[in-house]
Amino acid sequence: MKKLEVNNKKKETLACLVIDDPLLKPRYGCLDYRKLLEAMKEHNFFTEIAFIPWNYKRSDAKTVKLLADNPDYFGICIHGCNHTYNEFGGSNYQELSNLSAIAMWRMEQHKRLTGLPYDPVMVFPQGLFSSVAMQALKNQGFLAAFNSGLQATDRNEVPASEYQFPATCIYADFPLFLRRYPKDKAYFIEDVAHGRPILIVEHPKIFQDGYKSITDVVDWINNLGNIKWTSLLDITENYFGRKDNTNAAAQRSFVPPWPLAFRAKVALRRFLSEVRDNYVEPSRFLTKAYRILNG
Repeated sequence: MKKLEVNNKKKETLACLVIDDPLLKPRYGCLDYRKLLEAMKEHNFFTEIAFIPWNYKRSDAKTVKLLADNPDYFGICIHGCNHTYNEFGGSNYQELSNLSAIAMWRMEQHKRLTGLPYDPVMVFPQGLFSSVAMQALKNQGFLAAFNSGLQATDRNEVPASEYQFPATCIYADFPLFLRRYPKDKAYFIEDVAHGRPILIVEHPKIFQDGYKSITDVVDWINNLGNIKWTSLLDITENYFGRKDNTNAAAQRSFVPPWPLAFRAKVALRRFLSEVRDNYVEPSRFLTKAYRILNG
């Protein structure tokens, strides 16, 4: 399999904090966008919002403006399509291609409605993806994928050597970058030493006690060397060059080919997830009770 050419000339280490799931509302769960912006300006870091395309009609104009006015601190990328369980983990190419096309189309509609650009890269929900999904993403104009693991649902674990590259291209010659949780400090040191980007994954609940839990990690990272915080698109282009992602499927009128029962199921799942994020996770008591009830 032919490897994509990787540009390792730059000595600086690129970094990005990626927060999964939140809507673009003034406050989503434990995340307050204005307070996060204040923390980013004070501690010098960048945040990419992994945005669920299903929410493309639901963004708040003032929050969109906040992000648009601060492109040096905020970016948004694509987080699944409907954010259902294992939606990109299957083996049916046509279904995964349609799913990828719909995700891109929804983000194009969000851009049309709000004027806010997005990074055409995928963050997989629940960390689940198949090698077939990687081919579908590539064919639909995505430029890279980011995930908390490198093993596809239909493949064995990748060779250990793949973890030494900035991104693996073992699936369809399509870049897959590895994200880590803030607790993985030892791996961040290895990333810097081997010329890999530092990619932090979190969810809004990390801000339950304020922003210090993240800013402490950011300050520690900033002391590791020449760190440049930037978007996932910039990170992709730094290592793999600038690519054209012109995609006809994203431009045409597109109606999701799902029956009403499926759409209702997705809507219910999103509703319950948002109840958890907005009402349970901001409360320590309710969070504890929720964990007990869910084993």
